[in-house]
Amino acid sequence: MKQFAVFPPVFLLPAILCWACATSAGPPPSNTYYVSAAGSDRNHGLSEQFPFRSLFKAVFMADRTAVKTITVAGILNEASEQSSNPEGVFFLQGTGKEGITIRGGSGDPAVLSAAGSGRRAAAIRGSLRIRFENIEISGGGGSASGGGISIGNGASVSLGPGAALRDNSSEEPGGGAAVEPGGILHVEGGRILDNRSAAAGGGIAIAGKSALLVIRGGEIRGNHAPGGGGVAVYGGRLIFLGGLVQDNTADIAGGGVMITGDTSFTMEGGFVRGNRSSGIGGGLVLLEKAAFVFRGGEITANRAVEHGGGMAADEGCSISIQGGYISANRAASRGGGIFTAGSFVKSGGTIYGNDVPESQANTAGSGAAVFVFRTGESHKVRETSAGSGLILDSSAQDGWIAPEQGS
Repeated sequence: MKQFAVFPPVFLLPAILCWACATSAGPPPSNTYYVSAAGSDRNHGLSEQFPFRSLFKAVFMADRTAVKTITVAGILNEASEQSSNPEGVFFLQGTGKEGITIRGGSGDPAVLSAAGSGRRAAAIRGSLRIRFENIEISGGGGSASGGGISIGNGASVSLGPGAALRDNSSEEPGGGAAVEPGGILHVEGGRILDNRSAAAGGGIAIAGKSALLVIRGGEIRGNHAPGGGGVAVYGGRLIFLGGLVQDNTADIAGGGVMITGDTSFTMEGGFVRGNRSSGIGGGLVLLEKAAFVFRGGEITANRAVEHGGGMAADEGCSISIQGGYISANRAASRGGGIFTAGSFVKSGGTIYGNDVPESQANTAGSGAAVFVFRTGESHKVRETSAGSGLILDSSAQDGWIAPEQGS
């Protein structure tokens, strides 16, 4: 008997072929992993239709594959992350052989939220290198340093365009972010806004000789702490190349920036502007042998209830003014522009404002531009740039040298 081949109807062939492709092919090719609270960690994560649920899973995969971008859709939180890790709601760890970018999608704003958890929002550990773009980290709190984000030894974080640390708090240093010894933070267009610390560094705190904070752009604004409303540095290095530290407040010292310990702060650009201290150092304060080198940028319109409207420096600290502008600052007591009990050398830059009649710029009860409180013969005070009468020196026999006449 003759056998005939049996074929399916022609109209079914396309459907069968599509089914065969779907069942035999692997995950679709992609250059990003997707994460959504509506996803599942059992998904392949390589499409918007099959996203991961947790950021932990996405970072775990990105650290081990060729895909180095993670796209977050909507709000991720304690429930979506499914973790009770005391280090933080979002605990991210990896080898860091290549950097990973975590960014928001094109739809609703992307948020890593720790609201209601009573924990730090994010902890970056290992040698992981993370760049955040177009995503907010908010709602972190508790007793651990770095209410928003903590960067551990060997880890590096960059806050790129659209990234924000907002409305985080901590009982320890670093309301928005804490950089631990060996950690690195780059601010490159991101924003650190409205964070609070009950200790120091409302926006950012860094600690340890090997810790590093580099500010190239973006803004640190509206943060608050007893010391260092915007930034507090305990050891380590702060390099300020551009951006804005503005409208931060401190109860005691350093409305904008507080530098303390064996620490260096180099400023080559950007603005420290409109900060307030209820004590000393409206713009910034130097304590315990800290060193400040000012080469460019502006320190302007800051206010202190006591000394040093623009900046104040304790005994043993050093200030080197090589460029930039210090203007329109105000102190209610001494040193409208600068109050220092440490070494002060001015070889460039401009300190001005008091020669404007009835202006509040660089005004103070004593020392319109710079008030130097000498504590010994070894105290170095030198003005080698153009202009005269900038310094009111407590070692003068007749009291105070005449106030600033302009430079």
